[in-house]
Amino acid sequence: MKIIQTVGTVQNNEIKVTLQDPLNDGEVDVIIIAKNELDEFEQRHQVMIEQGYDTPEKVMELIHKVKLEMLSEKGRAE
Repeated sequence: MKIIQTVGTVQNNEIKVTLQDPLNDGEVDVIIIAKNELDEFEQRHQVMIEQGYDTPEKVMELIHKVKLEMLSEKGRAE
């Protein structure tokens, strides 16, 4: 197994990479780290902040509310 770290460019959802050392033709595994892109967790966090859930207390309040709604749907809420 050979591990190569390099930088590529993305254009029209295609990645272009130039390798310094030659590699045999064939399939390779690719791991993409996009430093300026939000991952799924960060995207959700941004949405929560935009919706006003910007403190741990407000997040806990939301979690409590959702749990009560779930219990209500199951017919167990008090």
